[in-house]
Amino acid sequence: MVKKKTEAGQLALSGTEEGEILARLSERVEKAVVMIQELRRERDALKKRVDEAESKLREAGGSGERLSQLQDEHERFQRERSEIRNRIEAILSTLEGLEATED
Repeated sequence: MVKKKTEAGQLALSGTEEGEILARLSERVEKAVVMIQELRRERDALKKRVDEAESKLREAGGSGERLSQLQDEHERFQRERSEIRNRIEAILSTLEGLEATED
């Protein structure tokens, strides 16, 4: 390896050393480009998965709201049914009381 000092005090490399350095640099740049492309593909795949998950979450949120509405309606129907049963029992009791007084 022959190194020569230049006027500015920097070491000059021989032609073969420069070629080796450029080859190593080129190899590293190519590896970096491949890695960047891989990372971009991974990023795009992850973005797609996030979008799908958010979509499912929104759908589930809508389903959850609908389920809550249905539960509220069910409770309301149960209360109304109980009220109707109580009224029918009261009417039957009144009718039985009338029948008993007629005998």
